[in-house]
Amino acid sequence: KMKNEIKIGIVAAVLMMGLVIFFKNVIHKPLDVTPLYFIPMFLYIGHITGKAGAKVWIGVTLFITLAMAVLYAFF
Repeated sequence: KMKNEIKIGIVAAVLMMGLVIFFKNVIHKPLDVTPLYFIPMFLYIGHITGKAGAKVWIGVTLFITLAMAVLYAFF
């Protein structure tokens, strides 16, 4: 069984790669500033949801990642 920290690390890597692929191949916009605030956002979400567990962190992070992709796609 994997530790929660490993699960969170894998999810963070997959979400970041997914964002890069989405920006480059789907909406054709540069992804130059997103990593500058994406990682601190992940850390802050981890701090807020720390007691709730890894599943809550994964859910909140997935929601914010999708919301950010939608905002960049339409604005």
